[in-house]
Amino acid sequence: MKKITVLFIIILIISSANMCYAANLRGKFTESEVSGTNFKEITFTPYYRNSDEDDEENSYYIYLPSGYMVEGKSASYVADRNGTYPFTVYSGSTKKTFIHEVKDIEPKEENSKKSIYTDFKLIYDYEKKQIVFNMKTDKQRAITSPKGSSITNEINYYIDNLKNNEPLDFTIRVDGETFNFKVLRSGEFYLLVYISPVNYNDYSTIVEYFGYNFTNNETYSVYPAKDIYEDNGNRTVLVKSDKSQHIFNIYISDIDYRRPSVDYGLSDDSISLIIEDDFELDYIITYDGKYVKLNGNEAEYDHPEEIEYNGEYIFTIVDKKGNRTVENLVIKSRRRLTTTRYRHAINLDVHDYKYTEELFENKGLKYSKPDDNLRLFENILPAYMNGKNAEQFSPNAPITRAEMVTIFCRLNDLPYDNSAHLKTKFTDIDGHWAKDYISMGSNKKYVSGYKDKTFKPDNYVTRAEFCQMLTKISAYKSLLNAIPASSNINFLDINGHWAEKDIIKITSRNLILNKSENFYPNKAMTRGEVVYAINTLYGFNPTYLELAYANSLYNKYYNFKDIDNYEYYNHIIISVVGMYREIVDY
Repeated sequence: MKKITVLFIIILIISSANMCYAANLRGKFTESEVSGTNFKEITFTPYYRNSDEDDEENSYYIYLPSGYMVEGKSASYVADRNGTYPFTVYSGSTKKTFIHEVKDIEPKEENSKKSIYTDFKLIYDYEKKQIVFNMKTDKQRAITSPKGSSITNEINYYIDNLKNNEPLDFTIRVDGETFNFKVLRSGEFYLLVYISPVNYNDYSTIVEYFGYNFTNNETYSVYPAKDIYEDNGNRTVLVKSDKSQHIFNIYISDIDYRRPSVDYGLSDDSISLIIEDDFELDYIITYDGKYVKLNGNEAEYDHPEEIEYNGEYIFTIVDKKGNRTVENLVIKSRRRLTTTRYRHAINLDVHDYKYTEELFENKGLKYSKPDDNLRLFENILPAYMNGKNAEQFSPNAPITRAEMVTIFCRLNDLPYDNSAHLKTKFTDIDGHWAKDYISMGSNKKYVSGYKDKTFKPDNYVTRAEFCQMLTKISAYKSLLNAIPASSNINFLDINGHWAEKDIIKITSRNLILNKSENFYPNKAMTRGEVVYAINTLYGFNPTYLELAYANSLYNKYYNFKDIDNYEYYNHIIISVVGMYREIVDY
């Protein structure tokens, strides 16, 4: 009985001593910057009360936030996100957890966009011939555009070098809040896309569309006005007024909700990682708290530290979009079972802090290989023709000089000039719907006027005139030279004609097809013949899938009653929906 009592007293004394040690244990945290990032390296240094913090003889078992144990005077861990980071120190069989809060890595979410009123739109500066993004706010705010910052309630951001079918992404910051936009140009039509922040609850992004055409005073609506982006792919948007409509094909390639894929193995007593991501990797936070920079969408990483203990080893792998994979590698074999004789495991349970797991949560969907059957298409030339009305394209109708010069202006990406007609010499275009196009096109020598200073905008374009137009436009010379002159037809009615050389150049390249011995140079060009010639000039020979995609757009947004059996049916479809190429390397 006495032995049991003595043993109990000894145990009680040891336990009391351990509790006393733990009660006297203190800790100091310091932060330092991680070069090239806004991350913080947290260094924790434990010490006992009434002892020198710099006593080099003191050594501790320190467990990092990841659960990994470091033996030494202090320990460090890189924090890459806001949160509370626990460090646990064991003194004998007693442990004590210290916590450190990091607040200033990620942007604060105190202000909501709902509290910041904004009104934004595209406008056109007709003097500078430039697109402008205009944003107004409810009061004076700090607004930052790609061209600078100011305290104001209105900005005008001039968008430089906006090219056909090349989306431009830009960001506006208002009082620290981010507003993301995308703007696209397709001929004389523009589409502004407002992109809401990613909703990681359902992995989606809500977008809003706004359509414009600054060559007229018509009011345009957009269908759909809003959309939800859940993955990459093609989106189509219709910009429509009472008189015309235009399809935007948006190729979305920058959505990334999937977190990196990680495989691992043990090699020479250390851990090796094989990492893959849809887009681009950013960095690793290793189980022992180190920051490792990554590049590219594939990486192999060999961690230099030797694995000594069984346990759970946590790596956090992050991509450029902020998606996170927390890989918990469980080591069970060929290692010591515990870190000390008191069997403290290598895992998160080592901490007396119930929120530790929140630091190590996955963000993003599980990685999956790209779908090899996914077909993506990009617009390489915008639509350049409209129907005569909603039901009639009128392929056999002759094309007028005004219509022809308008098409050339659209195809050649001319900036719209609403004052061009004021500088023209033509006496018969005032009040004509195409007066600015006529002036713009004549300045570029797309179409010539007559000696009496008239343009005759409503006259029909003859076959001879059309041949001359194609050969005289400088932008088309390289396109014509790229087409072999493989046809040799001696037309009976062009000998000595003023456009004989131009006719031969165009017909030898089969841009105008003829089934008789006569060319009929003074006959009017039809709308169907024009679209065939232009599509052939641009070298667009669609594959089956590309043509099927164009047809799908046509069937969704158009329904002409007069083209079903027309010989240039596919060319007409291309002229009204645009030319598309399949993206084969994405």
